[in-house]
Amino acid sequence: MSVVNLTPHEVTVVDEHARVIRTWQGSPDPARVEAVRVHLQEVEGIPLLAEERTRARLPEPVEGVWFIVSSVVSSAHPERHDLLVPSDLVRDDKGVVRGCRSFVLTCAPVYEREYGHKGEKVLQ
Repeated sequence: MSVVNLTPHEVTVVDEHARVIRTWQGSPDPARVEAVRVHLQEVEGIPLLAEERTRARLPEPVEGVWFIVSSVVSSAHPERHDLLVPSDLVRDDKGVVRGCRSFVLTCAPVYEREYGHKGEKVLQ
């Protein structure tokens, strides 16, 4: 299996002791979703907008290849089963994301059948 980073950011996965497991450089041509917004009305002086998001330009699925994308891109492509979203983000003391501990496969169903040792839900 191989992993391709389609985000503009370096993605670093660390273990529970903050040791680096793997790093992928950011993509020079990241997958992006654009938004078209239309003003509907105002609520107490605050604009209320409608928003429609476009689909990202993604490579065709390739057997044995996973693609790291943002949650927004993954949400725009629910039919894709090869998109990984960084999860369990690790931040420095200034709140800047420095890595993640896992990926989420947003197309996979989650059932509350049982819980893992840290309280996370386990796939059934």
